[in-house]
Amino acid sequence: MFRNREPRFIENSPLPRWLSKIAPIQIGAISLGFWVFARGTVSKTERRHETIHFQQQLEMFFVPMLVLYGLYFLVGLAKYRDGKKAYRQIPFEQEAYDNQRKPTYLTKRKRFAWIKYKI
Repeated sequence: MFRNREPRFIENSPLPRWLSKIAPIQIGAISLGFWVFARGTVSKTERRHETIHFQQQLEMFFVPMLVLYGLYFLVGLAKYRDGKKAYRQIPFEQEAYDNQRKPTYLTKRKRFAWIKYKI
């Protein structure tokens, strides 16, 4: 039912810029619920990346995914002592980065595909 659904993209939002002040990376876009807040205009690659996150959130009913995302980040931070590496090792991010350039990925994506990635 929701497999073909995309979030609503809000371009030129100040939210990524604000969040970048406390994050270990410069945030270009962030998927929160049914919306993606982007710093500028959204490329096809960035749109696919954020739509993968949207699908991850849908399959976990939003809040649990965000809590798990935070926990993965904290575990990675303890393990790697590097915020950028901890971010890139989050299984949700690994799936999104590995597949953001594949045009048909979202049509073939299996539910909970991020589980195969290890922190």
